Amino acid sequence: MTRQRILFVDDDPQLLGGLRRMLWDRREVWDMRFAEGGAAALAMLEAAPADLVVSDVRMPGMDGPELLEQVRLRWPATVRMILSGHSDRDFVVRAIKPAHQFLSKPCTPQELRAAIERVLGLRDIFTDKRLCEAVARLDALPVLPAAFAELTEELRSPNASPRSLGDILDRDAGLAAGLLKLVNSSFFGLARRVSSTEQAVTLLGLDTVRALVLSHGLFSRFDAGRYPGFTLSGLWNHSLGTARLAQGIARQEGAPKNMLDACFMAGLVHDVGKLILAELFEPEYLRALSLSRERNMPIFDAEMEVFGVSHAGVGAYLLGLWGFEERVVLGVARHHQPEAAGPDASLAVAAVHAANALEHELVVINSHYAPHVVSEEALAALGFDGRLQAWREAGLDLLSQGAQP
Repeated sequence: MTRQRILFVDDDPQLLGGLRRMLWDRREVWDMRFAEGGAAALAMLEAAPADLVVSDVRMPGMDGPELLEQVRLRWPATVRMILSGHSDRDFVVRAIKPAHQFLSKPCTPQELRAAIERVLGLRDIFTDKRLCEAVARLDALPVLPAAFAELTEELRSPNASPRSLGDILDRDAGLAAGLLKLVNSSFFGLARRVSSTEQAVTLLGLDTVRALVLSHGLFSRFDAGRYPGFTLSGLWNHSLGTARLAQGIARQEGAPKNMLDACFMAGLVHDVGKLILAELFEPEYLRALSLSRERNMPIFDAEMEVFGVSHAGVGAYLLGLWGFEERVVLGVARHHQPEAAGPDASLAVAAVHAANALEHELVVINSHYAPHVVSEEALAALGFDGRLQAWREAGLDLLSQGAQP
């Protein structure tokens, strides 16, 4: 088996020595190299590219964001991580474009190993080299929204609060206005009107707000006018509806809050791969849309015919690069193919698969569109035999309460 290549970069030789000792037991699995500073790192990469670069943020000469920008331009398929402290907020904002993930210092050996293994493990389930490189190169759409990166960093702080998170949201007037408009819509069914982002964080919870911020940042950058028959508002409403239905299904199954949040997040971003494919491969995606209309086939099948991969896999790969938890990534990756998830898959796979199909079934935009069918056989294999009708009834109840904004 080929060892995966990892380059660690820091200007402190003692810290690099500590990393080498910390990860000594992984030497048979990973081909690890250690560079003192950005210039040395680039020279090493010229000699032999890496699968992953992990860089400190503060370094003299060429700092972490500058180094990772060079890596993004010259070795776009390389995954890029940055190590930062809570005092590095300005650096984090600068690193939004070139970095896929942010790890906070101090970072335990277990946390570092887990983050590296998660991101390198993506290559085992996403093997198309052309699309892998294209997704890794993304810097415009969808770039990780600045507010989302700041929220994620703030949430790592022991001093995080609705007020501190509201302050971050308020720096983007468009985002704050859009968030409050959504929160005050019938979608969430709140008993009172929300007038501040701080209230929104308090009432909805941190994870739900993070999910909404991420989706707003992705959707707001997309120009749907270039794609006939592709309506951004329709996709946005479908994503919101799927999120709420997936969360409702999880609630029906007595899932704990962290699973409710994971199902909501996975439902909200399950179709983000459509934006990626459309932006990166416009002529091919227009062909897929045309094929879907001409043959009245789901866009998933049309994408598979044109690209050999689908929006589900592409979206899951990007979310995995960004460090989303495995339940969310797998829920997105398998929402059209739950049978491929395996018997040990989490509830998120079944919930998002069923919610996606039920949202299309219960909110009919065009009765002539190809139907999205729930695989009851796959649900049974995942441990949810006979639950579909109860989930459908729960979905109808949610819709009757005003699930659409």
